Amino acid sequence: MPKKPMNTDKITALYCRLSRDDGGDAESNSIGNQKTILSRYSAEHGFSNTKFYVDDGWSGANFQRPGFEAMMSDVDNGLIGTIICKDMSRFGRDYLHVGLYTEIKFPEAGIRFIAINDGVDSASGVSDDFTPFRNIINEWYCRDISKKIKASMQSRAKSGEHLTGNPPYGYKKSETDPKKWVIDEEPAAIIREIFALYLNGKNATQISEEMARRGYDAPGDYLAKQKQYTKGKAVTFETPKALWHPGTILNLLDRYEYCGHTVSYRRKTVSYKTHKSVLNDESDWIITKNTQDAIIDEETWQTVHKMRESGRRRKENVWDKGPLNGFLYCPDCGSKLYFNHPSRLKTSGTYMCGYYMHYKKCTTHYIRRDELEPAVLAQLRADCAFAREHETEFVAMVEKKTRQQGDDTVKKGEKEYAEAKARIEEIDLIINQLYEDKVSGNLSAERFSRMLTKYEEEQATLRAKCESLQVQITAARTTSDNAKQFIKMVRKFTEMQELTPEIVSTLIERVEVGQAQVVDGVKKQEIKIIYNFIGNIQE
Repeated sequence: MPKKPMNTDKITALYCRLSRDDGGDAESNSIGNQKTILSRYSAEHGFSNTKFYVDDGWSGANFQRPGFEAMMSDVDNGLIGTIICKDMSRFGRDYLHVGLYTEIKFPEAGIRFIAINDGVDSASGVSDDFTPFRNIINEWYCRDISKKIKASMQSRAKSGEHLTGNPPYGYKKSETDPKKWVIDEEPAAIIREIFALYLNGKNATQISEEMARRGYDAPGDYLAKQKQYTKGKAVTFETPKALWHPGTILNLLDRYEYCGHTVSYRRKTVSYKTHKSVLNDESDWIITKNTQDAIIDEETWQTVHKMRESGRRRKENVWDKGPLNGFLYCPDCGSKLYFNHPSRLKTSGTYMCGYYMHYKKCTTHYIRRDELEPAVLAQLRADCAFAREHETEFVAMVEKKTRQQGDDTVKKGEKEYAEAKARIEEIDLIINQLYEDKVSGNLSAERFSRMLTKYEEEQATLRAKCESLQVQITAARTTSDNAKQFIKMVRKFTEMQELTPEIVSTLIERVEVGQAQVVDGVKKQEIKIIYNFIGNIQE
């Protein structure tokens, strides 16, 4: 005999939910099918004053759904007496939240809860010991689906597929294949101008002012007018014109897509239970090379990127610290050498070890700028001339020098990689045991949640480490490629009359300045250049 309805003067909430998580069960769980089942059940069991609350296209791991929130608002206002859903998975797939509602909130509010297919009815007065376990299974399902979706997205990203619907400023969708990006020549020409101005010493503010002076549309205006924003606002004569901003310039300078590559996973979701996202560490980005035509060549972008990181751009009304500023290091303590302006010195400025300047814990490593720059330029010109004129011999020399170092790096990296992978697999087993302990009652929900978060964070760190190690191992195995890449960059500068920010950023990784020594009355000071890609070739 069916139970007598409770609170017949209040609303009987009929809750339906469907999402892509449901996979092959989507047809049986369709909103229409759920409504039919719930209507029939409520009619057969004497429930009246029914009202549907529907969430179509919402994950069960997310409880910030419009239909669910509307239902809970009516619960808080005392309007609902009974909640009926097809099964527990329709209500939600996060067992902690499901338990909070069904075991605490609804009983306290005097609300009867029914999950038809699972045989759950809070009015029966009989505790269903299997319900918590069923909720955990529902969450496992959602967790597994989330992992599969993430793996699929990562696979698509690694294959070079664009995961974003809108191409960045400078590209547009191909007319023959919307999944492909092709160069949009008008903004692409502006991007090239921006990079050229930056290389010539202009800062972001100066470049943004120059773009506005030339009358160029800011990226937002241009893309909206071209209707490249799938969700963008329509541009009208009343729409305020967007302004070029220094931040816009910096964003364009940082876009690696302009080298012809695809960059994915700049952001990540905090958890599969929420849509909140945060910036991803740059080491976790997925970069697929050569997926579209390049607007900016690789060497130019890398040079600008190094200039951006070092913050060594010349500014008006500020002391010129020289093109080597930010690249000078003490070989003894590892500190940077800092510039001293020439206000009371009859020199163009000097550099000194930062650790000595602040703590007096090292030696000065003092050197005058007008002595340092000619010495670096002379060595740079000699090394580059040798690399250009004796390419085969230069490549062989670099390979011989770096082979042993590369072999050591590979061995160490492979060992660390194996240890990290083993720990990741070990944590998987620990997490499975945690679920079993939680289900059996040997572990509280609070402690389970805390321990699960801890192990998941450790796994995420280890996975990031594995990806970083793979990059290091691959790099250590490509010494000849590095030498050829260095020669390619050298060919950009056929004559070097003076050091410039572009030359330094393109060719040099760092310069180590030793402590000056006086030998037989002669001052001697070692200056060691460590080049990009190939390191120090003088040792």
